[in-house]
Amino acid sequence: MTRLSVTPVKGFGLREVGEVALTPHGVPGDRSLFLADDGDKLFSATRSGVFLPYWADLDVDTGVLTIGRGDDVLLRDVLEPGEPVRAHFFGSRYPTGRVVRGPWAAWLSEVAGRPLRLVLVDVPGAGYDVHPVTLVSEASVAALGREADGTPLDPRRFRMTMTVDGVAPFAEDGWRGRTLQVGDVMLRAGGPVKRCAAIQKQPDGEPSAVNALRLINDVRGVQDSELGKGLVLGVYGEVVRPGALRVGDRVEVAEQEPVAAPAG
Repeated sequence: MTRLSVTPVKGFGLREVGEVALTPHGVPGDRSLFLADDGDKLFSATRSGVFLPYWADLDVDTGVLTIGRGDDVLLRDVLEPGEPVRAHFFGSRYPTGRVVRGPWAAWLSEVAGRPLRLVLVDVPGAGYDVHPVTLVSEASVAALGREADGTPLDPRRFRMTMTVDGVAPFAEDGWRGRTLQVGDVMLRAGGPVKRCAAIQKQPDGEPSAVNALRLINDVRGVQDSELGKGLVLGVYGEVVRPGALRVGDRVEVAEQEPVAAPAG
């Protein structure tokens, strides 16, 4: 495994970490907060990359959230959940949470140029789009092409939990239903991740001269996913056995598991 990436606030820049303690709900604190507009709709990187240059860090033990940019800390305070809200992510997905009191709304609204609130999810894992873990290989990203300046396409653009190396392009597509042993952790590989407009933006919020969705379409075409037909890259994962996950861990894919014989 070459990269572990998390963010407590959906739509903010990812932070690369060397180790996490993975639970059945994913990485503690990861995507545990989101931004809601005045129509109770998710405001994420799909709609705007305005918060991609900013990072966030959550101490899950103390409930202290820190927001910064570069080396500068801009806000730090204890999360104080307030009134309930039911927000619309997409389709039929409506997670519930609590609007966080304090300086957050004023700052977020100023940066975005529109009214926004910070929401803490009610249930661990509710802030994920579909499943708690996502995985892509370096080779799959490289197979799509390059940035406009000829440099390799940045895997951070795809906002995955885990990035792995040492496999053929799109090998992870064939792992569905199989067990992955990664350090102390055991995962069950799931189906493909349907991509959205968030990948059209550079991971640090800079304008992108590359149409990443078009690259996927040119190389892979439209495929099925649990969210319907679309452009896919990488796969989901479910946590079978929690534990420590570290950059550098070896990823071992179990042999194809037998399919149960039909009854009768």
